[in-house]
Amino acid sequence: MSEEKTLKEKITAISEHYSKVCQIKKTQEELCELFTEISAGMKINDSIVLPDNTWSEVADVIIMCAQIAMQHGKTDKVRQEIEYKVDRQIRRMRNDGRKES
Repeated sequence: MSEEKTLKEKITAISEHYSKVCQIKKTQEELCELFTEISAGMKINDSIVLPDNTWSEVADVIIMCAQIAMQHGKTDKVRQEIEYKVDRQIRRMRNDGRKES
């Protein structure tokens, strides 16, 4: 009986199947598609409304970025950078004390 693979294992398998060059090009394509979706967002009654496909494009970009980090052996570095940047922004928010609109 074959064991179901985790999401991380599946993304790793994809990153190992394709070349770094291929995945860089694919990431650029996915980033452009996400940019297009976000640019299509509209402000309606003081709320931002994004196209339904935005979430699919967000997923594509996250997957591709994960693959690039895996291919270059930098997943720990990316995790550290995320933690640093999130913590830094939390400190800025505490110091600022107001909500951005």
